[in-house]
Amino acid sequence: MPKLNIDLLNIFLILFSGVLAFICPFETFLIVYAFLGPLHYLTEINWLQQRNYFLQDKTHVYYLFVPLFLIGSIVYIPTLAQLKPTIPFLIFFTFLVSIFNSKENIKLYKNWKFILSIGIGIVATIYFKEYFKTVFSLFLPSLIHVFIFTGIFILSGFLKTKNKWSLITLIVFLATSLFLLNFNWKIFLSEVDILSKYQSFEKLNQTLLILLGETHTPEHIIYFSNLGTRLMQFIAFAYTYHYLNWFSKTSIIQWHKTTKVKIYAIILIWILSVLLYLYNYKTGLYWLYLLSLTHVILEFPLNITSVKSLFKGKTYQ
Repeated sequence: MPKLNIDLLNIFLILFSGVLAFICPFETFLIVYAFLGPLHYLTEINWLQQRNYFLQDKTHVYYLFVPLFLIGSIVYIPTLAQLKPTIPFLIFFTFLVSIFNSKENIKLYKNWKFILSIGIGIVATIYFKEYFKTVFSLFLPSLIHVFIFTGIFILSGFLKTKNKWSLITLIVFLATSLFLLNFNWKIFLSEVDILSKYQSFEKLNQTLLILLGETHTPEHIIYFSNLGTRLMQFIAFAYTYHYLNWFSKTSIIQWHKTTKVKIYAIILIWILSVLLYLYNYKTGLYWLYLLSLTHVILEFPLNITSVKSLFKGKTYQ
């Protein structure tokens, strides 16, 4: 597909995502998270694996998978639930690995800057526990990933091509975000049970509301207030376009080019993930959380590489 057509498609997808988020923000988020989310996670994990997770040293992949294994064990094994406070540090550790992953720092365990950064992270988890948790366990796997890094990929694409349509795509992306943060159409839910289904995600909304000056965030503020609705519109838009943007880039990054066995496996796991979500909502959420976090962590090296390449005229998505 020609670059112009892809830019026009993405402008349409941005506006389409914005309209859905504007009309029914909570419903849109829950639907795309359950149906588009797992397909995005699975196809991107496979694509990243084919590119060695954008790691300079293949052995560094263990620095990502070991923390993921530990997080999965903590989430799924009840006797390890008391270790949940360590999850933010484990995510921080994988992000640190991605930052220090370069040809000059192949042996991370011998890099004094890497070791020092780990020490700083340990101190931060003790003395700034809530702030550390908010950044690495809440914002980094969610809005930073789906909104900021998506914006960086759009920006890096423009810096590489200097194409006016790429710039327009970025402007539309930012303008739509600002519109949804400042205007809302309705402040009610179309279905009564939406409130109960979204409760697992409330922490993100609560934290954003507190950052914006709300001293306490009861349910009616999150679900029925003007500000709560506008924040939800933004969250729904960020997630929806993040997923759709990935599927629109097929011809550019060729994520669909893989073996038939892997394609069948991806489709099977995707169908089972959706069925699990529909059959047992709580269990499905646990599974989607781990699958989502896996794709977030494995994408860290690509995110860091993209940030470093912003002013070098390179892009990877």
